[in-house]
Amino acid sequence: MGTSPSATSTKYASDVNGELKQITVLFADVSGSTELIEALDPEAAARRLAPVIEAMHEAVRRFEGSVIKVQGDGVMALFGAPNPQEDHAVRACCAGLAMQTSIRAMPGDALPIRVGIHSGEVLARTVATDFSTDFDATGITVHIASRLEGLAPLGGIAISSATLRGARQFVSVESMGTRDVRGLSAPLEVFLLTGLRRGPTSQRFSLERERSGFVGRDAELALLERNLERAAEGDGCAVGVVAEAGVGKSRLAFEFAERCRARGVRVLEGRALAHSRATPFEPVVDMLKALFEIAPDEPAERSRAKAADVLSRIDPALKSELPLLSDFLGIGAGGPAPPKMDPGTRRDRLEALFRRLARAAGATAPAVILLEDLHFMDSGSESLIEVLAEALIGTRLLLLVNFRPGYAAPWMRGDHYDQVSLAPLRKNASDELASHLLGHDQSVVPLLPLIADRARGNPFFIEELVRKFADSGHLAGEAGAYRLLRMPDMKLVPDNVQAIVAARVDSRPEMERTLLQTAAVIGREFMAPILEHVAGLAESVVHMALHRLSTAGLVYETGGPPAGTFAFKHPMLQEVVYRSLVSDRRRALHAAVAAELEKTLPDPGGAQAGFIAYHLEEAGNIPQAASYNMKAAMWHGTRDPAQALEAWKRVRRLLLSLPLEGPARYPLLMASGQIVNFAWREGLTAADVEPYYIEALEIARSLGDMRAITLVTAAYGRALGSTGSAMDYVAKISEARDLLDPVKHAGLAAVLTTIRCHALRLAGDLHAALSDNELALASVDKVEEQDQQTLGFRVDVWIKGMRGQTLAMMGRYDEARALATDLIASDEATVDVLHRLQAHATMADIAWGTGDVALATEHSTAAHRLGEKSGNPYLMVYGMAYAGLGQAMRGEYSEATTTLSNALRLARQRQAGLENEARMLCDLAYVQLRAGLADRARVTAEEAAAVARRRDAKVWLAYAEWLISGPTSPAFRTLLAESGAALLTHLPSPHD
Repeated sequence: MGTSPSATSTKYASDVNGELKQITVLFADVSGSTELIEALDPEAAARRLAPVIEAMHEAVRRFEGSVIKVQGDGVMALFGAPNPQEDHAVRACCAGLAMQTSIRAMPGDALPIRVGIHSGEVLARTVATDFSTDFDATGITVHIASRLEGLAPLGGIAISSATLRGARQFVSVESMGTRDVRGLSAPLEVFLLTGLRRGPTSQRFSLERERSGFVGRDAELALLERNLERAAEGDGCAVGVVAEAGVGKSRLAFEFAERCRARGVRVLEGRALAHSRATPFEPVVDMLKALFEIAPDEPAERSRAKAADVLSRIDPALKSELPLLSDFLGIGAGGPAPPKMDPGTRRDRLEALFRRLARAAGATAPAVILLEDLHFMDSGSESLIEVLAEALIGTRLLLLVNFRPGYAAPWMRGDHYDQVSLAPLRKNASDELASHLLGHDQSVVPLLPLIADRARGNPFFIEELVRKFADSGHLAGEAGAYRLLRMPDMKLVPDNVQAIVAARVDSRPEMERTLLQTAAVIGREFMAPILEHVAGLAESVVHMALHRLSTAGLVYETGGPPAGTFAFKHPMLQEVVYRSLVSDRRRALHAAVAAELEKTLPDPGGAQAGFIAYHLEEAGNIPQAASYNMKAAMWHGTRDPAQALEAWKRVRRLLLSLPLEGPARYPLLMASGQIVNFAWREGLTAADVEPYYIEALEIARSLGDMRAITLVTAAYGRALGSTGSAMDYVAKISEARDLLDPVKHAGLAAVLTTIRCHALRLAGDLHAALSDNELALASVDKVEEQDQQTLGFRVDVWIKGMRGQTLAMMGRYDEARALATDLIASDEATVDVLHRLQAHATMADIAWGTGDVALATEHSTAAHRLGEKSGNPYLMVYGMAYAGLGQAMRGEYSEATTTLSNALRLARQRQAGLENEARMLCDLAYVQLRAGLADRARVTAEEAAAVARRRDAKVWLAYAEWLISGPTSPAFRTLLAESGAALLTHLPSPHD
């Protein structure tokens, strides 16, 4: 009984051993082959197709691709894998064009072929059949490349927009429009590849419509200028510019060359490409054609005439070398083929001719020879450049070359050579470049620090990030005038950047690549001991590998604690390495890292709990990830409200993905409740918070948990007080308090009484607020520690702080001063930054009421400093507002106007500290009145009154009425009596 081919013919290696790679896939097929061989027997058919298939193979080999499948009348080839190539898209295009050229040149009837090329991500892995083990690539990228081959016209090459992005500087195309591709939900834009774009770097830069700004290279330009002056004086010299990919070697060379041309200095250019070894001598040929002024599309006869003319002017005897030169330049002999000569003789004659031409180029006037990317140079070109370097002495030539770290040539050890290392752009220059590309719309400003973090001063990476954001629909508009539609995922890695980075990583030995992948899972920074344990390698092996990777510029030792900490040289390097891992292996590594961190970190349940939680989530262990995120949230709760809020959101997101019932929902209740608790400090509005409040309240009621009902309602009340109505805040807290048994829930009653004191103070009922404050103070010892942890601060400190604020506004300054002074003098472990700032604010209010300018200056400055240092928007708003008050009391009205306006702007942008909005508007109106801007002040005061009415804030409504109508106004007197804000009667009239 026979065996089914599908059962045994193909076996895939485990995906754990595969890698995800960005590559280019090429499909080529003989058009109409079925009809062609229909009448032929198999041997005749194979003979008929063999030359075409061999031509396809040869074209792929020439550009260092890999044919992985031959399917009778066509091939499938990969570029970028298994051999790493940063220019895989360009190589595939070159191979496609080479195929067409070779097949058209075949004798007899032509067999037209179609070619399809697409670039994208594939799963690269080993495939075992009954007969062999081969490399294979699978994924939608392969499917699209195959479909593109079918869309190509007869004898044509169809490429995708993804391939065009990777090769855009080097190829010419015509749009074929958008085409439906079977299997894809959306049409695909397709391009017809028509040829290669030849020409120097300067030409490609000058043709770019969206060329970015040139910034941060003044010192390097000055060095090049000095060397040009040296050459102009007859002391020919060479300068090498060394830098990593994308840092700006070519752009610096272009800008310098443009300056030279503007002064009449001749510039001759050549550039090696990553596939230069497939086309030897190409950089030198380009440079010589520039010397002879031969254009890329110049007819052969005209090209020979130009070369002959130049040779005659240098030395008539050189005309005998025209056949050799024409052959070297590829412009034809123009007559009988020159006699064959042995390779050594040919090389010697070429070198002698090259030496004569170089010296002639710089004999009478300064000239620059620019040769780029020596690290890609073929050996033949390198030998001629060495001849050129030797010929510089005594000429007026400046040889300018550039290359990546690791490249060196013997001629660079000479006295006439200078080298400069091009560093990444500094922060200011990076921001300037990004701003030039993005434009100056306010919406794009948040992208600047994010781009700076991702690009790390690499101009090419900055440009590609902006292009990626625009192409992916995150930006609207055009280059230099974009506006942000939605924030991009900052883990995006542009295709061209990924190609460069992946090629560097893939060129490393397998053990080093594996180690890098493990390190990438640990994070942007990683400790060597953890890497050793997770990778299962000896310390000495890892140490040596990290040394080699550091030398290669892929990682570096940070030097910071703990010892043995390394980091990836660039954040996008880590992202590319991380993305190369298939999901199963990635999850397994995350699980191993989490287990190792639990064993080795000094405080796994504290500061580093969030780090472990991240690895557990990526490993797919959701319950444990939620547990560690909860530990992180509780640790941050008394230290950093913003971090705590984000951690609780992660806890909730994870728990919602689990099937929780009954008491198992307690963690979800806690997460939603804590989001409500921290939200008001981080600028979430009552409307933002309401869904979390409703969710937490529903769970708490279903579980009959009065403590949870009380605390989540209290937290929601704070949100109402910050962005809603103070009276709604009072009502919500009173409603929750009335549900409590005063004996059974004495601690909770004390908490809610404290919170209602806060609500009443915001509402402007200072007498009732002080009464609740006294009740809370008397029972604060009954508040349980777990409730204080839930709130994120000590309740007794809050009571004292609010008592001081209330007494100061009531004009009882001595009592308020004693409380505030005591809080300020307390250690930071007892009084957190929020209540310390509010104590300084109380002292500033006392100074406001008493007219003590020195006291106002001292405490408004302290409040501002604490707010800025915290980075918390709520505290920053309060600190800035009191800084404005201090400036106003010193008579610095212009500065106070700016500070108060900025405080209002921040409060509104971040939805933080808005319970103080009416007061800030009143203070601004007061300053405007003192500055003589009566009309503007009235408008501001009326706005303050409207805000105060909307928020039910009687004290600030009274202040607004005082500003609008003066201290004798009936409305002011009524509000003063209702609120008890005697401080307002002590203020000097702004009209005086």
